[in-house]
Amino acid sequence: MMHEGGSQFLGGGDNRAESERYWLRTQDIFKERGIYIGWIVGILLLGGGLWFFTQSLRTTLLRQTVNQVLEKVQDSRRLDGLIPQPPSWGRIPWGNWYTLTGSKDRVLVFSLMSNGTFIPCMAVVSSATGKVVDDTILPLTSHPEQTLKQIPRGLIKIYIQRIESPSFLPTGAVRQ
Repeated sequence: MMHEGGSQFLGGGDNRAESERYWLRTQDIFKERGIYIGWIVGILLLGGGLWFFTQSLRTTLLRQTVNQVLEKVQDSRRLDGLIPQPPSWGRIPWGNWYTLTGSKDRVLVFSLMSNGTFIPCMAVVSSATGKVVDDTILPLTSHPEQTLKQIPRGLIKIYIQRIESPSFLPTGAVRQ
């Protein structure tokens, strides 16, 4: 004796139609998710490609901007050329290394974070000793003295220690 709906347990016609509908719904869900994931991957690849292929333009614009800021604050130093760094595993790119015009010293241009704000800075590193010159970091803002007063001295010392560490210096830097 069969009760109503018993055919679905015995492999009747209702089960086949429902199975096909379930399969079509599942295919639609996978298709929609695949399209969505494809868009996300495409946007990430496009962004990564733009980031990679505009690296030289961005470093040139950064150099020009830093030189303009140094000129505005009446500093005689000027950045000359980018020091290319080979990619290495386990080393996070923390900024860009440049040479100084008329000097063998190197300059690191980076962003320092203080009180939730990114502050563009530069540190001049002696090529002879690998130490930060004058033990100071120069904020690249229109009012560097005021900005420097807002940054805790302990934070500046931490950044200087990172910059002076042997694994952080650009290739070819000499330590004594």
